[in-house]
Amino acid sequence: MDKEEQQRIVLITFILSLISVLVLLFTNIRLLSIHGVKTAFSISTFLTLWWAFYFHFGWKIPRLNKILYKENISGTWFGTYESVDIKSNKTYIGEISLVIKQNFLNLHITSYTERYKNNSYSEILSLDKRSEKNKLVYVYSQEEVNTIDQFIRKGTTELELTLNESRAEFYGKFWTNTGTIGQLRLRNVSKEYLEFFEEAKLKANGGVL
Repeated sequence: MDKEEQQRIVLITFILSLISVLVLLFTNIRLLSIHGVKTAFSISTFLTLWWAFYFHFGWKIPRLNKILYKENISGTWFGTYESVDIKSNKTYIGEISLVIKQNFLNLHITSYTERYKNNSYSEILSLDKRSEKNKLVYVYSQEEVNTIDQFIRKGTTELELTLNESRAEFYGKFWTNTGTIGQLRLRNVSKEYLEFFEEAKLKANGGVL
């Protein structure tokens, strides 16, 4: 959550609390009376439940999303990667899937290829106000060491989201600690979490491997 979002949450909470206090005053309910304290507690509980609902579910509703805009990228993405080893100049081309689990406050990304599985441990989704496009940056690490290859891979990926009426695509670059740089292009294939590479590939190909 960035500073602007925090400020907006504080402002909305303050305005709703102020309106509630004014309503109590206009209905001649004394703030320091037992009834006033109970009402104030009820208002506080309502605001807590409201933000809990909003952060987990409400932000996905188009009209409510305008309160604190955040793009919903949750689901499974599938596409291709192309990378180059800086030292050997060798090119690698393959397919990759991303499973993105998201609520308003948290984001986690798992990537799958035919050989490797990587988990993110630092993620940022932000709206670039100049280009009016969402950008996703995450740092990832290989989940487990391959019995043949003992090197743990780590890297950083930076993607830009492009949206139209029928398609959502990520395109961007990545860098790894093995000395490779590359490009990714992915499209959203499902709002479900397809945790197996072959399952995501099947979905992306319309049921044909």
